[in-house]
Amino acid sequence: MTFQFDLMYKTMYVGVGLAFIVFFPLPRIIRKPLVRGLEKIFNNSIFSKVLYSILSWTLFLFVSAVSENLDLGKELVGQKAQRDSYASGTSQYELEKTVNQTRMKMFYSQRNIYLTLFNLIIFGAIFTYLKSLVKYDEQLDKEDKLKKQINVPKGAVGNVKQ
Repeated sequence: MTFQFDLMYKTMYVGVGLAFIVFFPLPRIIRKPLVRGLEKIFNNSIFSKVLYSILSWTLFLFVSAVSENLDLGKELVGQKAQRDSYASGTSQYELEKTVNQTRMKMFYSQRNIYLTLFNLIIFGAIFTYLKSLVKYDEQLDKEDKLKKQINVPKGAVGNVKQ
């Protein structure tokens, strides 16, 4: 599992970096080429297939971590019941040790849930925001073309809208 989570961490770092670049308010002159470039990169068939396979694997890791967490929760309840009943021949120390080991595994599983879910959310937000930015830039380009065709001074269009 080390390789899988190492890959997930690296995609998370890339996702946070992309989110910082995409969500950072930039002037349109800088943002437009950046958004167009990112759109071309994400629409590249090879890159998109690799990215979707990594995100699919992250989704698989998320489902696996949730399943593991549910199983560990059931195991922990059983161990606590066994510890509290004093029916078995094992010492209280051994029972407490197994409960603590299960809690440790459960913490690890919950950490994996949070990290994989964050990874999925950040890439979903980036894709959605990039699509809306592309639509917005296209709309602004259409408005600019119409303004040039009409040849209206800059301040006149703003006064008409009010």
